[in-house]
Amino acid sequence: MSRPRLLWVDSTFGCASPVPRTAAEAHFEVSARVPVSQALAAVRQLAPAVVCFEFEHPDDTGLRALRDFKVANPSLPLLMLTTQHSEALAVWAFRVRVWNYLTKPVAASELEANFAMLARIALEERGPSRPVRAVGALMPPDAKAARPQESPLHCALRHVERSFEQKLRQSAIAAQAGMSSSAFSRAFKAEFGITFSQYLARYRIGRACHLLRQGSHSVTNVGQAVGFDDASHFARTFRSLLGVSPSAFKRVGPDAISGCSPDEQLTKDAKPRANGPSWLSALLQEQSEEMPA
Repeated sequence: MSRPRLLWVDSTFGCASPVPRTAAEAHFEVSARVPVSQALAAVRQLAPAVVCFEFEHPDDTGLRALRDFKVANPSLPLLMLTTQHSEALAVWAFRVRVWNYLTKPVAASELEANFAMLARIALEERGPSRPVRAVGALMPPDAKAARPQESPLHCALRHVERSFEQKLRQSAIAAQAGMSSSAFSRAFKAEFGITFSQYLARYRIGRACHLLRQGSHSVTNVGQAVGFDDASHFARTFRSLLGVSPSAFKRVGPDAISGCSPDEQLTKDAKPRANGPSWLSALLQEQSEEMPA
């Protein structure tokens, strides 16, 4: 039996880890990545059984595109992956009727569980009500109860989000987690599929992309603002992930990434605010008026 098709909608500026897509490929024929602006056209052309929207720091343009896509394709299961997370964003996502909402980096076991269930849903072809029921099946029965204490690894992620602009040493992060540096490194790679240093670099470069697109900051200042004391190190890391220099990206934005294939072209980044930006509040208000909570 042929595997179902999954459409991957990309809004990450090339900073995302390949781990989620690799996990999906174990269960799906994953189509080329497309930007959010081409998602509706791609679904008509490719007729996928499942769609994944991947963000780093979703902005109002990206979220409106996701909402409009779901309205146009109400029975199509839609998985949302995002690095930026807030309670308001999660509430908005489930009101839009995403199938599930995952905050990156996602544990390998959780990725496997989600893509395996999505594949079963796609093969069963149960119709429009099935995806909504499946979301509930993945949610804990006592979702309104107090959250369990975060694992040491997830505490490390939160520490990066709060202090990415500072000098962060793996040995110090490991010590905070009550682990040796080598044990922490093995546990992080086993849990998330990438090393801690890879995660930190991708997170910092994602934040740098946002600052560079504002156009009012020098490349040197942006590098320092996201945790790179050495401008050459910042430039090398940026180029290794995106294939272009920070100065070229600042001049022309995602269009500078000419070496990428069409499915890797990138869309707008967001203004990250952990406590929920004003445009998200506006979208929540719109959503409460348009569909039931």
